[in-house]
Amino acid sequence: MPLHLLGKKSWNVYNNDNVERVRRDEAEAQAREEAEEQRMQEEDARRRIAILRREEPAPLRPVVEPVESSTGWREKKDDDTYYQRDRKRRRLRGEDDTERDIRYARQDTATGEKAAKALLKKAEKDAPLEDRAGHIQLFPAPDEVAIRKTEKNAELEAEKEKKRKREEDKITMRFSNAAGYQNSGQKPWYASSRDASNDQAKDIVLAEAQGKDVWGNDDPLRKEREKTRISTNDPFAAMQQAQRQLKQSEKDKFTWEKKQQRELEELKKQQRKEKRRRDVDEDNLDGFSLDAPPERRGSERDRDHKHRHRHHHRRYHSRSRSRERDRERGHSSRRHRDRH
Repeated sequence: MPLHLLGKKSWNVYNNDNVERVRRDEAEAQAREEAEEQRMQEEDARRRIAILRREEPAPLRPVVEPVESSTGWREKKDDDTYYQRDRKRRRLRGEDDTERDIRYARQDTATGEKAAKALLKKAEKDAPLEDRAGHIQLFPAPDEVAIRKTEKNAELEAEKEKKRKREEDKITMRFSNAAGYQNSGQKPWYASSRDASNDQAKDIVLAEAQGKDVWGNDDPLRKEREKTRISTNDPFAAMQQAQRQLKQSEKDKFTWEKKQQRELEELKKQQRKEKRRRDVDEDNLDGFSLDAPPERRGSERDRDHKHRHRHHHRRYHSRSRSRERDRERGHSSRRHRDRH
């Protein structure tokens, strides 16, 4: 597109109409923000004054939306963008651009004035700063009729409060109720247990001090029976007794095992001694028997000696013969080498 035609397009951002439109929109938005801020400050001031005067503050008024233009050529909202509005202002019949801009400027000015008037509208129930005499008063005189209406009977309110609290106590559970506090005919659990333990201790002391039976006779075994009764009823004493029995059983078991070990060692020692004695007796006898006659014992000994001598002689002769045989073989081989 030729550059000299770009400025004549309605969508060009640097077009004079678009620039003026943006400036005008910014001015209107700023005016609305200032008006809204001023309205909020005035409303807060009125509410603070009402609170100081002990009056009921007026409710907050909702934010007034911007007034729409009569022509309806666009609808402006906070989230609207340029592309969601009408991008072209159309001219009326027989109207040029200058007249069109003047007309739209007047419409925008009227719209801004209406919005400002709607935002800056004062409340109708504001109290006057001057009284009938013309004196300035920040806090108006109290109305006696209103005071009588709002005044309450203190005694009646106290009775109502007591009744309400009584009704709440019937259905409300508190931590103090868990211990039986402020309940008729009941005491806390720790107080009852403490009283019971005190009574039991008193009974024990009284029985020990008396040391007599029901007929008033001396009963030396009464203390032993009392101790036995207390120990049987005391779980800690039962635990101690069970601990003693367990230790005694472990001690008896250790003693029995030690005794068995000692007997086993003595038995092994006796067996080793018997075996050693039998070995010594066999070495000393060397084939001696008490049942054999003396002559036979001597002949058997000679026979054994001859047998051993004969066996040794045979071995000696066999060795000498083998040596002679080897020597003869050596001589024959030497002679054979000498001949050749």
